[in-house]
Amino acid sequence: MPNDNLVVIAAMARKGGSGKTTLSRALISAAVAANRRVLLIDTDSTGVLSAWHSRADAAGLASPLLTSAVAQSVAEVDQMIEQAYEAASADFVFIDTAGVGAEWSDDIAVLADHIVTPVMLSTSDFDVGGQTVSWFRNLAGRVDDPSALPQHHVVLNMVDPKSTKADAALIEQAVGVFPLIETVMLRRNAYKEMDQKGMLHAIALQKQADPNPLMRPHVRHVVEALEEATDILNNVLAA
Repeated sequence: MPNDNLVVIAAMARKGGSGKTTLSRALISAAVAANRRVLLIDTDSTGVLSAWHSRADAAGLASPLLTSAVAQSVAEVDQMIEQAYEAASADFVFIDTAGVGAEWSDDIAVLADHIVTPVMLSTSDFDVGGQTVSWFRNLAGRVDDPSALPQHHVVLNMVDPKSTKADAALIEQAVGVFPLIETVMLRRNAYKEMDQKGMLHAIALQKQADPNPLMRPHVRHVVEALEEATDILNNVLAA
């Protein structure tokens, strides 16, 4: 039977370097850690996210709950989502897109249930993040049924754990500008390790099983990152 509860989440931004792929990895880790089946569709010509999955799989730090595919057209993405729906082979589909204003951004957007956009905590990045917000708002005038559009969520990314007055002022500004998720992504070494090695929960389990007792305290940092990613994913779904 088809999976009517399938959720499609697209990570989209109007520029590269905003942390879009890191956010995708974190949300995928959160979904799999919650025992959900995930299909990752990589539409970025660099293939960074699908390469991450292959690297994680080779290191034993992936999961049989995660499968990945590369799509080179909107038609391929649509077909993959339809197949996952009809076969009930996934609970989530995550689409990673190129960090540019691609011509087919509109078409990818209408296939999703949710769009997530990371924005770094700086004035310059706010300007670029504002372009993504404007693009999505204007999308309503370019589609036949605006009510069918997905919800758009902005995640503040690379936020310093030791917040300054300047950071607090930027966060206050962001609240008035963006459709913000309440939980922010902190600047964490665990996310760098995730990028290098594989999925957060798998890294945590590996550290926990390490015979070197000096490695075990580091489990906490990975678990905290996973809890943060889970909060973000839950906030997206609740919205």
